[in-house]
Amino acid sequence: MDPVILEGFDIEPDGAELSRLLGRKNGEAIGAPAAAAAGKIEAALDSALEESKGLIEPKAIYLMAAGADLPGSDIFVALEKVAFCVCTIGPALEERVTALSKEGDMLAAVVLDAIGSAAAEATARYANDHIEEAAAAVGLKISCRASPGYGNWDVKEQKKLFELVPAGRIGVTLTKSSMMVPRKSVSFAVHIAEDPVRLRSEGSCRNCDMETCPYRIPD
Repeated sequence: MDPVILEGFDIEPDGAELSRLLGRKNGEAIGAPAAAAAGKIEAALDSALEESKGLIEPKAIYLMAAGADLPGSDIFVALEKVAFCVCTIGPALEERVTALSKEGDMLAAVVLDAIGSAAAEATARYANDHIEEAAAAVGLKISCRASPGYGNWDVKEQKKLFELVPAGRIGVTLTKSSMMVPRKSVSFAVHIAEDPVRLRSEGSCRNCDMETCPYRIPD
C-alpha cells in the first residue's frame, strides 16, 4: 500500500498535557509568592499559545504494511497488518525556542517548548484517529499506539521504521542516534486486526522498568 500523507489540518494542544509538562497541579493551596509565579507562567502561556499558532504546521505520513513485519524486530512478529506512522509539527517552533533561549527569555522558551511537545502529541492523536477510521471502514480495529524507545521497543528500531515509512516527504529525518529531526516529531505503530494485540496498555506500563518515563501509569 502506498503511504498516506496527512496535512492541512488543525490541532489543539491538550490542556491537561500542557499542565503535566509545565508541572502545574490543580487543587493545591497557593501562597503569595507561588501565586505571583503562577501568574507569570499563565501570562507567558497565553502569549506563547498565541505565538505558536503561526509556528505549528502539523503533518503525518503512515504506511499500512500487510503481511510484512518490521525487519528484525522482537516486537512486531507474526502480525498480519500494522500501520507505521511518523508525525511532526515542523521546525519553526523549536527554532523559535532556540532563539528565545539565546535571548535569555527562558520562561518563554520553556513554555513554548511545552506547547510544541503537546502539539506533537495532538498531531499523533489525529493521525491515530485517521488510521482507526480507515481500519473501521473495513471492519477492523487498532491497538493502542506503541513508539520506539518506550516499554520494550528499542529506540534503535526507529531506523527500521524509517526504512519503511518515507518520512522525508513530510520533512522528518533521523540522526545516527535514532533521534528525529525536527525534535517535535512522534513515530508510532498500531496493530490492525479484528482482535488487535496489546502493544501498549496499563499492564505494559506496570511491567515496564522505566521508572522515569513521563507517560508511566502509576500502580
